[in-house]
Amino acid sequence: MDKLEHVIIAYGDQLGYHHGAKFQVLRAWPNWYSSQYVSVCVVTDKPELFNNYPVRLIQITEQEAHDWSLCGTQHFGIKLRGLEKAMATSDSSVSLLLDTDTYWKKNPRLLANSVKPNHAVMFCDEGKIKGTKNVSINRFNESLEKAEIFLSDMRYELSDLSRMYNSSIIGMHQDDAGLLDRAFELFSALEPLVEAHTVEQFSLGEIFRLSGVSVTFGARYTGDWSSTGKKNYVTPLLKEFFYRYGEDNFHAHLEHINEMAISRPLGVFIQQKIARLRR
Repeated sequence: MDKLEHVIIAYGDQLGYHHGAKFQVLRAWPNWYSSQYVSVCVVTDKPELFNNYPVRLIQITEQEAHDWSLCGTQHFGIKLRGLEKAMATSDSSVSLLLDTDTYWKKNPRLLANSVKPNHAVMFCDEGKIKGTKNVSINRFNESLEKAEIFLSDMRYELSDLSRMYNSSIIGMHQDDAGLLDRAFELFSALEPLVEAHTVEQFSLGEIFRLSGVSVTFGARYTGDWSSTGKKNYVTPLLKEFFYRYGEDNFHAHLEHINEMAISRPLGVFIQQKIARLRR
């Protein structure tokens, strides 16, 4: 069986992202992450938060965070460079990244098995760029329709085939790791032109398309708390959990993690909806 490495990118001053990374490890550890054919890599600017966790740690330096985020203008570039650094130092043939507000509900090995050279995995297909009715996605049309963008090895322009792929999951074969550098180059060129927070994932999807890499989607394998309402409910729960058991007591975390239910009770959901309507 080919070795699989799960990659988690956790950075910034908001503890919720780091706690989400640890929750993902704890939730998946008994059934999936503890396999002898699996390793876990956490790329983070706060490695001390993962002391005693059975993971491979890669530290994001201040200089790297500055450079990867385009001088602090767009932090999503850290995701591309972080995954690139993880793959460059990995002995696994497949790397599978999952966002820190997302967790596995089904065996990720089944999804990872579809990753081959020239075939990647992402979260979902959000649709074509041209002709979209999505306001955020349409900003790419507005900004790039007449733009001429020259990269080191090609001239880029928006195509009728361009699509928005969600990068909450990124699965890549080691043979394709070099595409992350090309994606970062495109991201660096597009970010100043497009007012959207999705330039990173769009750039990766475009490099896959231009390089002939086909893509499978894995949203059905996961659960998440990415919406504002879910995040406002789950983040304090995680904070309280790691306050109670400490930040670095992996065995206590593993013993008690199933005591924490992250699904919002109906009453909380209704209260959040009422609060939003009153704003």
